Amino acid sequence: MFIARNETQMAMHEKWLKGVSAAEMDTRLLSNSEIAMRVPGGAEKWAGGIFTASDGRAEPTLAASAIAKAAMAKGAIIIEHCAVRGLATSNGKVSGVVTERGEIRCDQVLLAAGAWSRRFLGNLGINLPTLPLICSVMRTKPLQGPANIAVGAPDFSFRQHQDGGFIITQRGALDAPLTLDHLLIGTRYMPQLRHARDNLRISLGKYFLKDLAMARRWRNDRRTPFEKVRTLDPLANPALNGEAMRNLSAAWPVFQQAVMAESWAGVIDVTPDSNPVIGPVASMPGLTLATGFSGHGFGTSPAAGQLAADLVTGHPPLIDPTPYRFERLISSH
Repeated sequence: MFIARNETQMAMHEKWLKGVSAAEMDTRLLSNSEIAMRVPGGAEKWAGGIFTASDGRAEPTLAASAIAKAAMAKGAIIIEHCAVRGLATSNGKVSGVVTERGEIRCDQVLLAAGAWSRRFLGNLGINLPTLPLICSVMRTKPLQGPANIAVGAPDFSFRQHQDGGFIITQRGALDAPLTLDHLLIGTRYMPQLRHARDNLRISLGKYFLKDLAMARRWRNDRRTPFEKVRTLDPLANPALNGEAMRNLSAAWPVFQQAVMAESWAGVIDVTPDSNPVIGPVASMPGLTLATGFSGHGFGTSPAAGQLAADLVTGHPPLIDPTPYRFERLISSH
């Protein structure tokens, strides 16, 4: 359920619903009283909302593990704790993947490296325009909440965790640490910046220095940034989590009783148009990308994975891949 504080926000939900009318979903618009009926105990009056009862939700750790096990049951081999250093090519085409443990011969590679993708491709001379944003999240200890419906408001969101606690974030704010890439490709993001400036907490600090210290070029027989930093694990921003909790508690006072159990953060790789790149790289036959999901990777991953698999294997694609082609980001630059 997404809820709106004013008519402008509500108009965005109405526009979205019209845009997906052909999909025949069970999505419906809600009045303030209908929101109160489904998520009782609220203290704010909302302009309205939009709700899709059939939407799914999942615990990311459990879902990712289940997907991996299902892939292995179908013959996939998953190698963990093994960084990829680069690609091997023959006659301009992909012929293998070079890892820290040796080379794996192949003629098709799918790169789904999230926020690492730009740096990896840059070493191959391929310019993928993505910039980082950091989302901070918290989980409460078990709490008798207002509903088991996941709710997104303009400045908070919450969903119930499997242990009875709630996952909470400041949906209206993200940390935007400046990096060298902002100087290199930042002008590509000016339309987004004008639209979402109030949602970004721009800063210049340790993240810039850490990013600057990471190599951007390396040989395949040398240690790479992916071996020096195995996991991108930024610190959560307690101020943003505090904002989320205050905003949520004002809207649903039951959350004033909440006790934080843990907090964390994650790096989001954002493209200039906020759409992912799912498609081949023409300059390197055999290389296909599935990256730049701009914060929507987990939710769209089943369909995105199917589309990427179709493209790699030459099957008729699940949907029209044109909106996600890599060339859209390089055609005018």
